[in-house]
Amino acid sequence: MRKIIKAPLGFEGGDEMARFVNGCEKEFEKRLGDTVRSIGEIEELRVISLCGPTCSGKTTAANKIISEFREQGRRVNVISIDDFYYDKEILRKKSQERGEDGIDYDSVQTIDLPLLSEFVENIFSSSELYCPVFDFNSGARTSYRKIECGENDIFIFEGIQAIYPEVTELLGAHGYCSVYISPRSAISLGDRVLEPNELRLLRRIVRDRNFRSTSAEFTFRIWESVRENEENHIFPYADSCLFNIDSTFAYEIGMLRPYLETALGEMAEDSLYRAEAEEILDTIRYAEPIPTELLSENSLYREFV
Repeated sequence: MRKIIKAPLGFEGGDEMARFVNGCEKEFEKRLGDTVRSIGEIEELRVISLCGPTCSGKTTAANKIISEFREQGRRVNVISIDDFYYDKEILRKKSQERGEDGIDYDSVQTIDLPLLSEFVENIFSSSELYCPVFDFNSGARTSYRKIECGENDIFIFEGIQAIYPEVTELLGAHGYCSVYISPRSAISLGDRVLEPNELRLLRRIVRDRNFRSTSAEFTFRIWESVRENEENHIFPYADSCLFNIDSTFAYEIGMLRPYLETALGEMAEDSLYRAEAEEILDTIRYAEPIPTELLSENSLYREFV
């Protein structure tokens, strides 16, 4: 059963608001910190997979894990599974063979599993590794980067593909653990309940506008395909991960409100998504705006605002 967090509709002054945000931050830091310390206690651990759907906080989680192991004096290497994509022409051919249009970047067939398997095995047998570098602009593997590898090093494999069974089978052959991060709790705001997937859409609208110069119109347009991939390729395996981190914050509607009002206000009146935008605006108006200045510099929420 999902947890529902009740968000306050207002505050009695700035001090109460600051205490509320600080309390939410401390609660999440404890959840994340407890998980990271548990990971650090796993004996003979060498490989970690880190996965979650879009706008879940994977970057912050990765940085926290890196810090934990560096404090232990261990070197950490982060590997993006995207770098193990087949070249675009191979992917196009594979799609055509399945009778599909376009290029599939989501399914496990897009990953060069033999190359990934060889790379993982070399972690335990070589002092030097060569990791492919995939360039999305050219749609091809453009080079290899050299990685020095010691017998005590940690490797974090991140990406949506890190949760696919075919990938975890390769990663799990040696000392391994899997970490999944995502908003798992819903938020109640008055008589309205915002589900985790709705929270991620709001985060995505704000993040895309703030950091990717992308309009809310575009974010709405691609959201259906993003969600379809999550339902097919990520969510079915989420509960199989050893660690699950809930990244919902009770303050987030108030934090996002000013940004959402700007982003959604820019949409054309005749937009296909105008009704959905108006529904969001009608919901968030109940939350008192919360300034980002109340966030610490290393807050997970800095990934979005």
